Amino acid sequence: MTIMHHPGDELLLGYALGSSSEPVALLIATHLSFCAICRAAVRDIEAAGGAMLSDFEPTAMNARALQSVLSRLDDKVPGAAQPAAVSGDVPMVLRAYVGDEFAKARWIAVAPGLAHMPLLTRGSTRARLIRAKPGAAVSTHSHRGEELTLVLTGSYRDETGVYRPGDVQSTTPEIMHRPVAEAGPVCINLAVTDAPLVFENLLPSLIGRFFGF
Repeated sequence: MTIMHHPGDELLLGYALGSSSEPVALLIATHLSFCAICRAAVRDIEAAGGAMLSDFEPTAMNARALQSVLSRLDDKVPGAAQPAAVSGDVPMVLRAYVGDEFAKARWIAVAPGLAHMPLLTRGSTRARLIRAKPGAAVSTHSHRGEELTLVLTGSYRDETGVYRPGDVQSTTPEIMHRPVAEAGPVCINLAVTDAPLVFENLLPSLIGRFFGF
């Protein structure tokens, strides 16, 4: 798979250092499941951080700490099930939020051909899935903040280009666009926003406000 659009270096750095918000970290982790280039970049950042930590003077642990950890290695987690065979079309990173199959997700219809599924909110930052049937479009809008969109299935096109599975689009307030799902498989995206969208027309504005866009 060829990934054409990657998250910026600052997003990968924040993820590797553990400073990303949970919605952003979820998007980056999902992108990494598609992209070997970014996985390697994150490994390099983590290795560099580990090298820096090796320069610090170690702190002595409690004498019983090691024995305490070792004694728990064979403990069984209450209620834990045996690993099952992997199936379904949802990336593993998202399965705790979505389930195994996109078709069985709790989609909420927004407009003809469009549906969404809220995943989580942390402060003003929200993560949600957006599903668009071929030819369906999100009304023309700009952004009060930043929006990150990761394509999971299908593809879409807007004024800035074409985005396919694994691609990440970053849009900021100066960008006005109208994403349209292309022919082929249903387009499902993971979108993260840190502020409401600004729609060009009144009706989409009211609909967007009702659904928390």
